[in-house]
Parts: sequence; C-alpha cells; structure tokens
Amino acid sequence: MDRFGLQEKKALTAKSRELDKVKQRVTEIDQLIQKSYEDMSKGLLSEGRFATLSVSLETEQKQLKTAIPEMEASLEATKDKTADLQRFIERARQVTRLTELTPEIVHEFIDKIVVSKPDKVDGKRHQRVNIHYNTIGLWVAPEPETLEQEYMTYYQAMQKRNKKTA
Repeated sequence: MDRFGLQEKKALTAKSRELDKVKQRVTEIDQLIQKSYEDMSKGLLSEGRFATLSVSLETEQKQLKTAIPEMEASLEATKDKTADLQRFIERARQVTRLTELTPEIVHEFIDKIVVSKPDKVDGKRHQRVNIHYNTIGLWVAPEPETLEQEYMTYYQAMQKRNKKTA
C-alpha cells in the first residue's frame, strides 16, 4: 500500500499540476487575444497579423478546452481508485487472523467469482478461478519470484526488529 500510495500520490499531483497549467493557459490565451486586439486598434499590430495570431490562439484554446474534461475525468478516476483501495484496506484490517470464512466475510470482500471451464493439460485437469474483490476488482497475484523476493525482504526486516540487544 505504501508503494502504491506513493506512486498514486505522485501521479495524482502530476495530473493536478498539468490540469492547473492547462486552465491557466486558457486564461492566458484570453488575455493575449484581448491584448492583441488592443494593439491592433492602436495600430501597433497589423490586421493580417492579428487575424493569424488570433486564429492560432483560438485553435490552441479550443484544443485545451476539449482536453480539460478528459483530464478532470482522469484525475477523478485516479482519486476514486485510491479511495477504493483505502476502503478495501480498512475492511481488511477489520478482519485480521480469520479462523473461518463466513458468508458475511465473503460478501464483504468479494464482488464475484468467475469459474472457467476446465482444461486438460498433460493429462491433468486445470480450472481457472478469477476472484473479483470489492473496490479493487480482479487482483492478479505477482509472479512467484517477485513474491519470494518480497517475502524475503519482509522476513529480514522482521528478523532485524526481533533481534535483541544486550
């Protein structure tokens, strides 16, 4: 969660900054068009140059305005994803060290279970079971090597913490 939280915070901050920059640029373009119009009316800028400048600025502004809702939706989706993960972790903390799997616990954590048809591989029957958890969707277990490496890191940290000093 800590690793995921840091990554999500960085992504969330980056998306938020980018959205702020785009909104600020839209405001800047309005000011630039207004300033250009004033310069043209004072004779400091030719009408042809003003037309070219205003068309390019308006095109950029239109593109930015269409990108803003997409960026806001992406930012909101990232916030929702983070909140869902937090809720899932809070639920998991509520029920630690389970001795039995009750229907209430299954309903609390699992949205649906998808059981695929069985396949025969090397004369043995294999059947795929996908468990879709509430709030986080389908979770795929890491590769065995990754899982072993993380366990060893955790085990070593526990050894250091439990080591007694004189």
